[in-house]
Amino acid sequence: MSGSGSGSSGSGTVRIDQELISLDDAKRHLRLNVLAAVLDEDEDLRMKIFHATAVILDYLARPTDATWTADMAAWDVSTVPRVVQAAILVQLTELYRFRGDDANATPTPEHGFLSPLVTALLARYREPALA
Repeated sequence: MSGSGSGSSGSGTVRIDQELISLDDAKRHLRLNVLAAVLDEDEDLRMKIFHATAVILDYLARPTDATWTADMAAWDVSTVPRVVQAAILVQLTELYRFRGDDANATPTPEHGFLSPLVTALLARYREPALA
């Protein structure tokens, strides 16, 4: 992913600059005081919302399914499936809680380095793997 805020332009890509979670919803989820938040904290939280959304959209991507890709690209904060929003909030919590300075928070590859809760929430949106 580049810092440009959007995915590549080829078919099968999804915009990664979609706002699927509002800043206020993120603050409520993280139990931050919505009114007392400092501007610097808001910017950090916006960045983490962007990153959590990108992680989830990347996990859900189906590069060979143009219809699914178009459906995902059309999502916004009011149309994204609630289960996907829940997964973004869980991923946001992970990014907020584990900022890279916790030696005990080593991700494992068994779930694609995502928490088991995220993968469980998104299981119905993933293409089935073929053996």
